[in-house]
Amino acid sequence: MITGASSAGKSTLIAALMAEGYATVPEAGRQIVSEQVGSNGTALPWLDRGAFMELLFERSIMAFDRISDGANEAVFFDRSFIEAIAYATVIGQPAPPAMREAAATRTFDSPVFVCPPWKEIFTTDEERRHDFAFAARDYQANVEAYLAAGYDLVEVPRLPVGERVAFITRQLAHLPSFRPSNPTEKR
Repeated sequence: MITGASSAGKSTLIAALMAEGYATVPEAGRQIVSEQVGSNGTALPWLDRGAFMELLFERSIMAFDRISDGANEAVFFDRSFIEAIAYATVIGQPAPPAMREAAATRTFDSPVFVCPPWKEIFTTDEERRHDFAFAARDYQANVEAYLAAGYDLVEVPRLPVGERVAFITRQLAHLPSFRPSNPTEKR
């Protein structure tokens, strides 16, 4: 699991891990925003935060369940359903008990890698309209949610992406299940 602040290099890191042959799962939030904008939907962080949170949770749970049904290799997730629970805190809305219950029955391997806020690379775009201050609040809520769920967190240093990949692979090299899905050929 890779979590952290928005625009802190998570998706770039996930893409680099995929290029190294590791299985990855993209961030559901950006997909949802893109779909909602494209269809004139309202489940958007700037229109209906509650609907966005629920859709984020549902999609993240579906991705987890789809992957965990047969995965016997390392799979890196770009965020998860725990972020939906953290987002509830950020928007001042309690996470529904059903969300907490569903999240409690699904777990990721520890440690969870955390990309801290990185002002020098922070950008906004059509799908990421919030400012750096919001990204920092969201980051803190994510960290607290993962800690509350019992995960060990490892901060990913602010380094070039290749060095970040090397950092993560060194951290996990001792695990027997940690291997690329296709170690002889990069994707």
